[in-house]
Amino acid sequence: MNSLAFVVSRLFSLRLLIVVLALAFVFMGEAIPMLGWLDRILFGSLGNPSGIGDTGAVMNMPPGDFAQALETRGLSEPLWSDVATRSGIMGAALFLVLAVPRMGAGVALPVILLLAGSLVVLQAAFMFYQSAWLPLGEVVTLLVTGYIIMLFWLQPRRDIVSLSQNVQAARTRLGKLLLQQGQPDEALEVLSECPPSEDTLGLQYDIAIQQERKRQYDKACATYRQILEQKRKYRDTDKRLAALESLNTEGAAAVAGGFDSTRTLVLPEQSVSRPTLGRYEIEREIGRGAMGVVYLGTDPKIARTVAIKTLSYQAFDDSELRDLKSRFFREAEAAGRLSHPAIVTVYDVGEEADLAFIAMDYARGRPLSDFCKPGRLLPLATVLDIVARVADALDYAHRQKIIHRDIKPGNIIFNPDNGEIKITDFGIAKISDDSRTRTGNVMGSPLYMSPEQLKGQKVTGASDTYSLGITLYKLVSGETPYQGDTLANLTYQILNKRPRSVREFNPELPNGIVRLINKAIQREPDKRFSSAATMAEALRRQVSREAKEEAS
Repeated sequence: MNSLAFVVSRLFSLRLLIVVLALAFVFMGEAIPMLGWLDRILFGSLGNPSGIGDTGAVMNMPPGDFAQALETRGLSEPLWSDVATRSGIMGAALFLVLAVPRMGAGVALPVILLLAGSLVVLQAAFMFYQSAWLPLGEVVTLLVTGYIIMLFWLQPRRDIVSLSQNVQAARTRLGKLLLQQGQPDEALEVLSECPPSEDTLGLQYDIAIQQERKRQYDKACATYRQILEQKRKYRDTDKRLAALESLNTEGAAAVAGGFDSTRTLVLPEQSVSRPTLGRYEIEREIGRGAMGVVYLGTDPKIARTVAIKTLSYQAFDDSELRDLKSRFFREAEAAGRLSHPAIVTVYDVGEEADLAFIAMDYARGRPLSDFCKPGRLLPLATVLDIVARVADALDYAHRQKIIHRDIKPGNIIFNPDNGEIKITDFGIAKISDDSRTRTGNVMGSPLYMSPEQLKGQKVTGASDTYSLGITLYKLVSGETPYQGDTLANLTYQILNKRPRSVREFNPELPNGIVRLINKAIQREPDKRFSSAATMAEALRRQVSREAKEEAS
């Protein structure tokens, strides 16, 4: 219906009326004397011989009498007169239809007057100097009449153009606002009815860039193609489109012909924008876990380097996902309340279409798991100092009613350059403890889990104390108190067998350290240290005792 209305509005327009008038002048000019009124006025004023009468009589002459009057005056029409007149009429029609709308009424008026005057002068010159009759009055008549008609068309058109420009500007502003709010699809829909312009093309380009960063590569390709359909060679659109299409060609596609959104986000192509999670730009991958990938990122607004831990939704069944996401955000919120120099600070939490993420402080250094192998162990005094500081941090978290539940060497970052330590994975380990992967294995670290964790019983701060004791065991010996080739065998040993003495692996370990480890890894929680702070005090007393013995 809209298309039909568009066609009708174009067919029945005032510009079409001018074209019809021009055709009437061409084919019916001789049959309608009034169309040549200017010719007769000019003849009556300049070339009328005596005896014919005044100018009024010339105006009323039949065509035959007027032709005879021309002969009496000695005027004759050149052979090319008809061609010149008709060409002039069609030229005037094209000028009115095409040039006047662009020029506007104010500019077109003096141009038309100049053209009309020039035609009259030309006709008079032919009469006096060539004794030739060149009837150009019909051309002048069409110019004047057509201009008057166009006046009725120009004003509404000017209003329509102004309104259209205002609507386009409003749509462009709305599109920019939607893009700033992270709604690129809605911004594209707003622009869909706007004619191409530098503003709309620029906004579409920005939308495609954001789609790239959000890893919506199929949508970004579609947007780039839309830009190229409107303007070839727009900026570097063709290069970006080729780079994105090459990802699919090289095997980056995985599902339903689209791009795999769970793959490493960093792309090697320089023509492709760096992906983003929330407001963070991804630099590179720095680790992987059972739940997702850990990335190094930056916050461009404040130039802060962050570590971004992700929770991939595709790693879990739909039936688990709702509860999993709820606990993920709840635990992340709890972790965000912790503020301790030895605990990684949580800055932000967010959600994308396929994953959730937590942005936290980027802890520089190496995990303590790098120092747990024989021949690479840290000095005993350094180990005791590190574990004491970890115990202090755990005590702070326990007083905030937050339990880590996955203390192990891999979750403690140590920077040998300045001795700084950071505990990672706060707020996420609780999910890892009671969620299952696709294979059905419990996520976490069974070697460091307390017996009550393995039994599924209520977990308190004593569970973290146990895990820290196993960590200390590992750091001073390079081994763990229990060994098992299967999860079931390992679990049975932890729940039923006595731990192997740490002296089996490090015979030179002081008695005080052995007693401290044995107390921390007691099977019953009430036989362990009463708190992580108590364990930290015991560690520092042992450090002082060792220092005194060395001094003596």
